[in-house]
Amino acid sequence: MIAAAALCLLAGLVPPAASMDVAGRALVQVAIVRQAESSTLVAAGAIRVVLPDGKRRPLEWEGPLSLTPRVGGLKLADLRLPTETRLEPQEGASIKVGADAHRGTLILRLDPGQTVTVIEEISLEEYLEGVLPHEMDPDWPLEALKAQAVVARTFAYANMGKFRKDGFDLTADTRSQVYRGVTAVNENVRSAVRQTRGEVLGWRGELLHVYYHSCCGGRTEDVAQAWGGDPKQTPRPLRGVKDPWCQGTPNHSWRAYFTWSDLMSAIQEKVGLPGPLSSLKIAHRDAAGYVLSFAARAGRRTVSVRSSDLRHSLGAGELKSTKIRRLVPKKKGVEFIGGGSGHGVGLCQWGTKVQALKGRSYDKILLFYFPGSVLSVVTQ
Repeated sequence: MIAAAALCLLAGLVPPAASMDVAGRALVQVAIVRQAESSTLVAAGAIRVVLPDGKRRPLEWEGPLSLTPRVGGLKLADLRLPTETRLEPQEGASIKVGADAHRGTLILRLDPGQTVTVIEEISLEEYLEGVLPHEMDPDWPLEALKAQAVVARTFAYANMGKFRKDGFDLTADTRSQVYRGVTAVNENVRSAVRQTRGEVLGWRGELLHVYYHSCCGGRTEDVAQAWGGDPKQTPRPLRGVKDPWCQGTPNHSWRAYFTWSDLMSAIQEKVGLPGPLSSLKIAHRDAAGYVLSFAARAGRRTVSVRSSDLRHSLGAGELKSTKIRRLVPKKKGVEFIGGGSGHGVGLCQWGTKVQALKGRSYDKILLFYFPGSVLSVVTQ
């Protein structure tokens, strides 16, 4: 799936090899349906069926097509197909998979467990158009979207082939980046991708492993503190910065209330409690203000609870981040007073929006969140 290709970058940066199409543009294979019992496709326009031996024929079918496994292959409506078959939309055509329309080539694949996987093969720049409106509001300022485009492109190159053992490069969900084909793509999104074409972030001659989140709450997080590792080994661009820009944005400050019963159930998913939960306190926090662990008192013992585990159990939508400023015990529960939304590493999207509204260019925004990084251009 991944063919060797020379990708040269300004400042001597060299990203991972990617597959290439005949025009010399990087291609990415994105799993949009994984190991499903079935999937429904709807063709709009001229579509060609491409068999493994290269033979092509028009897809002659109107209305929804049900893709299901069969012994020794696939079934698409009443067509019996081999275990791997491609559908190629012609000029102006698309194929809807679920609720989303896709214009790239679709690879229909039979899995070993008699399920089906649908993969879209598309140029990386077109892939980014399908990512941006689902990772950032497509109506935000152009400079904010351009900053997001560079980070999303860098993330894609850095993670190319991460799911190679599964037969594709990236997923279409939060395990990679949310991707929904041409759904919600507007001119703002297309301009952001076009005006930053090929641009990525690097550090000391290598592609930087970048991250982004909704709101940092005043300071971004060191990547080692967020996911483990030695902070002394953290590259300078990922150590975190003080961020005054997101102050006053929707998730800069928030409150969340949880009953003692809810907290006890959430903690018990990861840690055994010797009795009823009677108190919860902040035990350790890092320099950016993110809580690393809580001390939970149950019976006669106090147990340590990782903040990431508690957030996962309570739900990321309920406990927006682990940047907990203080806990306020109540009679029937605890009020969490915190800030930020997400893991806090890398680019703060709300801070990016405010900077763009203040007239700052996307390259200055990127260097603010990733100090010392180099903005380079991929050339094929």
